[in-house]
Parts: sequence; structure tokens; C-alpha cells
Amino acid sequence: MEVPFLYFTITLSLGMIASRYFFHPFVFLFLLAISVAISLGLYIKKKNASLPLLISFVFVGVILGGSAINFPNPYLKLQDKFVTIKGTVEDVKIYEEYAKYTVKPTKTPKILVTQYGGKYPSDGDVVSIRGIVSIPKRATNPGGFDYKLFLKKKGIYAVMKVQGHAVDIIGKGNLNFIEKAVHAAKQKIESNYINSMPERDAKFVISVLLGDKLVDDETLGQFRTAGISHIICVSGMHVAIITGFILYILSLFNIRRYKVPIIITVLTFYAILTGANPPVIRAVLMASIALIGTTYGKKHNSINSLSFAAFVILIFNPLMLWDVGFQLSFVATLAILYFYKPIQEKLSMLNPKIRDLVALTLSAQIGTIPFTMYYFHYISIISLLSNIVIVPLADIAVVLGFLSAVTGLIFHHLSYFINYINIPVVEAILYITKLFDSLPYASIDTIVPPFYVIGLYYGILAVLLSSFDKKTKKISIAIALTFIIAIFFYNYLSPKDLEVTFLDVGQGDSTFVRTSHGKTFLIDGGGKPLFATSSCDVGEDVVLPFLYYKGVMKLDGVFISHTDIDHVGGILTVLQQMKVDKIFIGIQKVTDDNFKKIMETAKSKNIPVILLKKGDKVEIDDVEIYVLHPDPANLIEENPINNNALVFKIKYKEMEFLFTGDIEKPAEEILRNLDLKTHILKVAHHGSSTSSTEEFIEKANPKVCIIQVGKNNYGLPDERVLKYLKSKAKVYRTDKNGAIIVKTDGKKAYISTVVKE
Repeated sequence: MEVPFLYFTITLSLGMIASRYFFHPFVFLFLLAISVAISLGLYIKKKNASLPLLISFVFVGVILGGSAINFPNPYLKLQDKFVTIKGTVEDVKIYEEYAKYTVKPTKTPKILVTQYGGKYPSDGDVVSIRGIVSIPKRATNPGGFDYKLFLKKKGIYAVMKVQGHAVDIIGKGNLNFIEKAVHAAKQKIESNYINSMPERDAKFVISVLLGDKLVDDETLGQFRTAGISHIICVSGMHVAIITGFILYILSLFNIRRYKVPIIITVLTFYAILTGANPPVIRAVLMASIALIGTTYGKKHNSINSLSFAAFVILIFNPLMLWDVGFQLSFVATLAILYFYKPIQEKLSMLNPKIRDLVALTLSAQIGTIPFTMYYFHYISIISLLSNIVIVPLADIAVVLGFLSAVTGLIFHHLSYFINYINIPVVEAILYITKLFDSLPYASIDTIVPPFYVIGLYYGILAVLLSSFDKKTKKISIAIALTFIIAIFFYNYLSPKDLEVTFLDVGQGDSTFVRTSHGKTFLIDGGGKPLFATSSCDVGEDVVLPFLYYKGVMKLDGVFISHTDIDHVGGILTVLQQMKVDKIFIGIQKVTDDNFKKIMETAKSKNIPVILLKKGDKVEIDDVEIYVLHPDPANLIEENPINNNALVFKIKYKEMEFLFTGDIEKPAEEILRNLDLKTHILKVAHHGSSTSSTEEFIEKANPKVCIIQVGKNNYGLPDERVLKYLKSKAKVYRTDKNGAIIVKTDGKKAYISTVVKE
């Protein structure tokens, strides 16, 4: 095999993917032993043992991946308990209102701490922390963020949120020699940038060179729109630039004999300095292999080197297979290795430097478009142009930043001088990026492509790269495209069941409805997920990713029950980023700031706002919506925002859903004389004791009750209410079940949950 590690890595990865769905360690150990024995037998007999050997790596992948995913969590027994944790602090990140860092106790895995206020510890400090332990959740919505896996691949098994007074620093700087050297070097380098550059420029250079995410969200968004996010994340590009720069410096001093150990040592230190993220490790391994091969006369195969780097990373940490940075880094590099030369040859009429940059950008984009759409839900239209203009400037900024970092460890004044030179380069990058971001249609939002589309896309690329003749390639591609189009028309044109998804948005409400003919609307959009910080936007982080995953690019309506933040916290983001035909909201007794913001946004986006009242009827496709509350003749004075919330019944054929917002007893007393009978009840006010009176529940007589609730300090849902509801109906809770998906043909309802109890 010319590229053995490519095949080893592919089969290892397939095994790791399989381990997420079924894992029986002893069975796979037995199968591994058999496949290894068969491989050895064939090898001894001088026969081809490739197939059983590759199958062996599948079983190795299952065993390693399954062991990593199913590793027991020692913090489970401490969940939701107030405890004291002692350990060593690592990876401190300080933000405006809080700090994040990990604490590594002596005998248990890391725990992620978010500290608000007080004195923040430094890397290596020994701390005693008092707080409540929480266990990260898996993805609780379709297409949602798997926070548990995200932390687990970093070796983190629990989280705590604490105030400053709950943190005691009981030891300083408990670092070994290498850790101390790295920490001191990083602090000095960052200090040199900060002391000699404008704050925004310093944060940009630190982010680009050292991997700390200090760039503000607005700038990150601009880089995303321009399609140059790779510049601001430490990756192979940075390692390649640094490697080339070191080679140039060594050649000036005619240092050839020791260039390999020098470069490998510098790159290894740089990888540690930047946090050893997968793209950097991949690039350092590939650069090291290439240097050793070219220097000592060994034949170097870039694809095999890339695959070897991936193989090593996955052997040591199988969970990195699910890391977005890992996936993008390897797919982009693999695409460059396969497509760079063919594209370069097609662009022979261009200037050589522009041709090379265009070929590099296009080949990386060809490889990563499905990943960009899947994870980030957009495609940059101007990325080719922005890369041509900005990447050369970024190369200069990286070289100057690296030179400043190296010289600044000894001569900080010289470092300052280099940083002064770098300021106009950085300013030019930021200015041009902002200019590109302001262009109309610079990027477009996309749906999340289904897995079959992603598979067919890479299948088409494989066919194009194959040795098939042109006729066979055309037929294969035509069949694949026909298959995609046929499935598209089947999914989007054929009638389906009504689908109602009660999203898990933490402490809050948000429900998505898709009609049988594909019309869509949202009911509320607020909440606070478990992983949320003060900067969390439930619209950006939860609701929109779900909508893109469901293939929604336009909402036919948004219904707002009332304007409390846990119901509208993400609505403004949805209105800003997605086309919405109409907004429906009840008439208001009190107009708070949230209501005013919604009205202002609706006006700016030209979205009609329809004020609903008792007796109104709305039809969306074959779904009828009957408004039961509020009554303009009988608006409630007590807790007016909650008690005048929009209450309505959704009727699809014979199936009925009752949505109650956050109404309380005064509203329930007004509603009790109406037709409340329903099959599925969205329980009012997250199961609060101020709602769900027995008379109201008796009148509604639901078969299923759904409580949208998250971790909170209000004692929700109330135990008495919960017990009563369970005595009357089947009860589902988003904090226990994750998203609750109801599909109905109008006669029967079929309920599934993302989290299985």
C-alpha cells in the first residue's frame, strides 16, 4: 500500500464512529484477536493480509472509541451536591465579567469552573472551591450542541459555577519546569504585545499566534462572513509560515546540519505554547515528517504523513474525531493535497502568486463546504477574493508576530519595535475584513445538509479523482445528482404528519411546528441552557441551529405568548437572521422593554405584527389556531405580563394542542368556562405552583402534559403540581427528556424524546 496510514486511519475512524452506537468490549476484543490471528497467518504464508489487517483496525477503533465514550464519570455521585473541590488550576481564561479555568484534583478528572468576581487564580495555583457540581449534558435537541462530548474530549467531566468568595487559593504556581517555562514565556510574549500595540491589535495578534480567543464577537463575525476564519485560528497555515521563516533564517546563517532538530524543537514548543490543539499537532507532525524525509533522503508522501498525524492523534485521544477543528483541519489539508495541482494547472493563465493562492483557497473550500454548512450554517460568497487580498497580509502579520515573540523573550524593546511595524499590517487586515463584511450578500445562511447529501458529495469527489473514464464519471455523477433531487422532491413536496417539537432551551419555552405541507412557525424562543454564560444568546446558540438542522430558512410565523425574557430571549436574533412572514402576539396590558424591542425590530425588518385576542382564528396550511386569551374586555391587573399571556389551541384534524404561556390562577379562572379540552397540554409557567389548578387541568383533561423547564432556583416544576399532573396524564419534561417531538396524522400522536430515560 502506497499510503497505508490513510487506510489505517479511515478504518480506525469507522470503528470509532460505530462505537457511539453499539459497544460490547469483550465481543470486539474477541473479534480483534481473530482478525489479528488471520492477518498473521496470511502474512506467514506470504499471502495478502491487507483486508483482515484493516478489519483489525476497525475493531481497534471500536474498542478505543467505546472505552473513551463510556469511561465512567466519578462526578455522577456528586451531581447537584454542594461540595468542596481541591486541585490544580489549568488553562485560565479571563473575560470581562468572569473567568473560566479547569481544576484537576489529584485522583479525579478535570472539572470546569466558571468564577464570577473575586480574585482569579493563575495557572498552576492550588485552589479549594466550594460549589454545586453539574454534569454536562449530551445534545438535547435534534442537531444540537453536545456539551458533554465537547468537554469530555478535553478530559473535563463536570462543571461548577461559583462566586469569588467560594474560591480560596491555597498554593501558588504548582507547575513543573516545562510548564513554568511555557507559562512564563506566554505571559511575557502577551505582555509585550499588550504594552506596545493598541488593545484590539494586540488581541488579534495573540489570537492568531497563541490561540487564545481574545478577538471580540463582532470581529469574529466579520472574519466568518469574509470566509477567512482560518486566519484567526492557529492552524497549519501558521505552522507552515513559521517553518518557512525559520528555514530562511537558518539559511542566512548557513546552518544546515542541525536545522531539523532546531525546527522540530521550535515547532514542538510552539505547539505546547498554543495549547496543542489538533490542527497545530497535525501541522507540526507533518512538517517534522517532511523535514526528516527530505533531509535524510527518505521518500515523503504528504497524504501518508497527514494520515499518520491523524492516526497518532486518534490513538491518544479517540474523542478528537468529533472535534470540529480536527475534522476541518484534516479534510482541508487532504483536499489541498488532492485538488491543488489540478486546479493550479487549470489556472495557468493567471499570475503565479495569484494562481497558487486561488488554487489553495478553492481546493480547501471544495473539501470543507459540507462541514462549514453542517457546523456553521453558512457559505461565504466572497471568500476567494478575501483570501487573495488578506492572506498575504496575514502571512506578514504572522511572521512579524512570531519574530516579536522570539526576540521579546530576551529583548523586549526590540519586540516593541517589531510590534510597531506590525500595527499598520494588522489594522489593514481588520479594516479590509470589515469592508468585505459590509458587502451585500457577502455570505449566505444555509440549512444543515443531510448525511446522505454529504456522503454523495464526497462520493462525487472520489469519482472525479478516480481513474474512471470520462463517460463513467459523467454517468456516476448524473446518478448521484438524480438521487439527491428525487429525495429532495420527496421530502419537500409529499405530505407528512404534523410535527411539533418542544425544544429544550433550559429554563424557558420554545416550540417549533411544521405542518403536513412544510409550513413552519415558532412559538416563543427564550430560555437559559445549562452551559450558558452571561453572553449566551439562546436564539443564536440553540434555536437557529435547530432550525437550520431542520432545513428551515424561512418561518411562516412567530407566535409570542408574552414578553418575559425566558420566552423571548432568542426571538430578536431569530427575527434578525431569518426571514419571518408574520409575528403574532396577544394584546398587551403592559408594554415592557422586550415588547418595544420586538416592535422596533419588526418595523426595521418590515414584518407585519398581528395583535391577537380572544375569539381570533389563524390558519397556517391545514392547521387551525383558536385564540382563547387575552380578552380585551377583561385584562388582568395581577402580574399582567404572565396573566395576559397568549393562550391558544392548535387543531390538526382530530388532534388538539393547548398552549398556555405562563398564565397563573387568575387567568385560569377566566378560562375555565371555555372549551379547554385537549390531547396535549403545554403546562403553564414551567409547572409552577401558581398555575395548573386542579379545576383547570380537569377541564383540559389532557392525555399528555409537557413541561418546558430547565435548571432553576425557583423550585420548578413544583412537586405537588408534578404529582397531580402525573396522576392525570403522561408527563414529559425538557430538563429530563430533552426535546420532545410529537408527530401526528391527526388521529394518533407518536411521541419521541432526544434523551432516553
